[in-house]
Amino acid sequence: MIVTMIIALLTDFGQRDPYVGVVKAVLYRHGFNGSIVDICHDIVPYSIEHAQFMLYTTYSFFPAHSIVMSVVDPGVGTQRNILVATDGTYYFLAPDNGLLSCIKNMVDVWAVETEAFKNASSTFHARDIFAVIAARLATSGIDAIAKRRVREYVHVPFPFFSESGGAILCKVMHIDRFGNCILSLPNDRYPVPLQKVVVHNRDVMVHHCRTYAELHHGAIGLLQGSSGFVELCMRENDCSSTLGLHIGDMVTLVYG
Repeated sequence: MIVTMIIALLTDFGQRDPYVGVVKAVLYRHGFNGSIVDICHDIVPYSIEHAQFMLYTTYSFFPAHSIVMSVVDPGVGTQRNILVATDGTYYFLAPDNGLLSCIKNMVDVWAVETEAFKNASSTFHARDIFAVIAARLATSGIDAIAKRRVREYVHVPFPFFSESGGAILCKVMHIDRFGNCILSLPNDRYPVPLQKVVVHNRDVMVHHCRTYAELHHGAIGLLQGSSGFVELCMRENDCSSTLGLHIGDMVTLVYG
């Protein structure tokens, strides 16, 4: 049995409430004595797509055998399954709401048997079920989890983009603290040459760039980002505010 030394947490709980701290307390209370890494707790509330982006762009940087516990769970307390899955290198724990469909090479997916958790709060499964399962998985291995193999679970396509007639329609998946708008277009689909970007039915002229510093102040840039996805950006300025963009907004790239 391999003992997991890292549990990574991804939630939409934010930082104002005690929810994240209590989840960590339960992990330790149930015998986990390794490291807990916070990927992000500022996922847009209830947003499966935003959580998918954060999960997809971060998990592979962790050491092998890490457990990634992702709880963005608008269906908490309902009959939706709780999934534990592996791609052969990492373990993933998440509600069955499409979040895990961003991991393309799953080897096994199981639904956790939750009969033993009948006294769990109907609104805080992260504390009462997920954290207990994650600690058990980390300390005792997958065979210690009561579960059943599933072949069908919820899928939410990731990443979303569509190409037609010299245009690519995509979404703003994430806006970082610098105001860079990360689009749901992989770097390998980077459109060259690009004529314009359409935002809120308004044409925006953009400049291809490799770094932010290449742009003149006030110019809008398009580059291949470190996350593996194309970004709309500015030099030392907030591109999202300048363009009036929010996570989930649609953007059209016109090229040819």
